[in-house]
Amino acid sequence: MNTSAKTKTQTPIKTQANISRADTHLDKDLGLTSQGLVAHLIAVTHFVQKSTQDRLMASQRYEKLSLSYEGYISLLAEQDHSPGELAAKLGISKQACSKVIRELETLDYIERRKHPQDSRSSLLSLSAKGRQLLQDGVQHMVELQHEFASKVGEERLQELIGLLEALCRIRKIELPELRVLESTMDGEHAGSDAFKSGSTRLNQLSSVLNREFRRALFTSLSDKGFQGLRANLGQVLGLISQEGQKIQYIASVTGVSKQAVAVTAAELEQQGYIVREPDPTDKRQVILRLSPLGSELLVEILASVRELEASIHKALGDDKYRALEETLATLYLEVAAQHGSMGALPGKIRQLSEELLAELGAAGAYALAQRLMTITRGKM
Repeated sequence: MNTSAKTKTQTPIKTQANISRADTHLDKDLGLTSQGLVAHLIAVTHFVQKSTQDRLMASQRYEKLSLSYEGYISLLAEQDHSPGELAAKLGISKQACSKVIRELETLDYIERRKHPQDSRSSLLSLSAKGRQLLQDGVQHMVELQHEFASKVGEERLQELIGLLEALCRIRKIELPELRVLESTMDGEHAGSDAFKSGSTRLNQLSSVLNREFRRALFTSLSDKGFQGLRANLGQVLGLISQEGQKIQYIASVTGVSKQAVAVTAAELEQQGYIVREPDPTDKRQVILRLSPLGSELLVEILASVRELEASIHKALGDDKYRALEETLATLYLEVAAQHGSMGALPGKIRQLSEELLAELGAAGAYALAQRLMTITRGKM
């Protein structure tokens, strides 16, 4: 194991007993805590991106899609970039970036030409097919935002969008890609009332905040001595959790290829955060598990999430933070129900159970359980 990944003086490894069990419950669709504003926003963003991809594939207009393409398409919609610029903006290694670029070129979503200012480099841009993909994706985002409005109400959704815009301003996040996305719409769609009213705004804001939150979290972890981490490693690390997982499972949840997950897993293993074990049920497979250093890192991720939420709370104030938190939680529960996530409701039940046990004692909690069984009998 390469213990150089954490360069500062090692602190005693925290165990699950040292922190709230509610805080350590990991949502398998996130790779982060299933409770809290940051995790809820990441989950909603993931759902919108995955649902958009599923609808695009259902149209049978596109041979292959992956969630890993989203960042590349969005950045190239903003302006042309060199491969190195894409890797830096996405927070991934040049090797991993080059692999996806080759896929996008093979699928004819992007084009490459010589860099006019650097003969050793090249510039990448969206092809006609890539621009069509972007336009179709925007249309599906419009549909999804309308679906969210039907769940929480248009007024509450617009309040959420306003709060996310305020949060972007507070964190000094520029949103140039939003104008480019809108300019991709054809005349018929661009003139519609739905599009003029910003019917993709929620996804656009959540996407940039998702990237900002991940960047902030991994900057915090780097400051705490965990070196060599990239933003795309966190989700894989969280999905492995304490139970261990197969590469196939992680790929299916994250919406990327098994090869991409294997590259990420190899990087985490080289840094000493995970270990591989033979699958006792299938000799052809391996199980990825957290190492002791990986377990410590997960605890620090949870602590960094709470620190980030505290800074957002301070910036927005009590009322705005509570409104943002409650609406995101409502959307998260809707997403969990549609996306097949089993993390949300059990996590709430676990948290409530422990609070009631502490409040009522064992005898009181048992009496409450008996009472609930009596009054709900026949209603399930």
